[in-house]
Amino acid sequence: MSTIVDVANLARVSTATVSRVINTPDQVSPATRDKVLKAMETCQYRYNALAKGFATQKTRIIGVVVPSITNPVFAESTRGIQDVLSACGYHTILGNTDYTYAREAETLQVFRQMQVEGIIISTTDLKGEALAALNREDFPFVLTYSTVRSGPLSCVGVDNFAGGYRATAHLTANGHTRIAMLAGAFSFSDKSRHRWYGYRKCLRDNKLSYDAALVLQSDYTLEGGMAGLDRLMALDHPPTAVFCSNDYLALGIMEKARHLSLSIPRDLSLVGFDDIPMVGFLTPGLDTIHQPAYDMGQESARVLVSRLKDGPGRPVHKLLPTQLIKRGSVQPPTGTPREIPCNHN
Repeated sequence: MSTIVDVANLARVSTATVSRVINTPDQVSPATRDKVLKAMETCQYRYNALAKGFATQKTRIIGVVVPSITNPVFAESTRGIQDVLSACGYHTILGNTDYTYAREAETLQVFRQMQVEGIIISTTDLKGEALAALNREDFPFVLTYSTVRSGPLSCVGVDNFAGGYRATAHLTANGHTRIAMLAGAFSFSDKSRHRWYGYRKCLRDNKLSYDAALVLQSDYTLEGGMAGLDRLMALDHPPTAVFCSNDYLALGIMEKARHLSLSIPRDLSLVGFDDIPMVGFLTPGLDTIHQPAYDMGQESARVLVSRLKDGPGRPVHKLLPTQLIKRGSVQPPTGTPREIPCNHN
């Protein structure tokens, strides 16, 4: 393997000049820079930025932790993060937790061992020891997607309470009074929990009673949505509408409704949350709460870069607005509930 000394000897320059070409090329004349670059190519020299980072504590690498790499909403926010970080001279590495705290803690530990300079994380546990340790050590990190309005942790997210309220209000405005909610587990998702708070507040404001049997917690998966609809339709008094706390759950409900010969929205109205691209291409399209994932990612990266540049400062708390997107999966209830076959398989 070639070294910086090999490159310097071939280019007939000092190793300091080679180092400047790598780290501060603008400080080297174009002719010398070209000569060094050609020597690097001839020697097949590969600069090891991580190795340098272990020596200088500056790897220019940022860790990004998401709960699901298969959900397009996290892919979109990661793209926003990477676009900003790349423009600022940082590289991005990605970790997926599958909504499990153990994997999240492990990923954070690995990132620290790799000497990332900062972390952007969509966490599964705001009160977990992994985040507490980062905070105690004053390590630069920013929460994203969480609903944190105050406190010591910087956060860029959306107003999940308002989004949950808006989704439920869309259903009450169409005359629905028996409205279910299919949500991610409140124990590991403050996002889902705050959307549930909005759902409950909207019911109270519309003088509708809260029925715990209509609120189901599930994995954020298609299978979770399908199983959720089975349980809801098995109730003595099934709902006429469902608010899902993400679009994947809503897609699962739509697929199961097809198996049960239920028509959306004639037999069941449906609202999702996220506005992932595919839901606009369905028939009917899914009414959903749009959250600006790309913008959220960009702003999270800007907050972290500012923290790295200027030091800790005061924690930043930014909640971006959500928007209701109407596509045709909601209409007023038709009256008599459909009779559902006993065999749901």
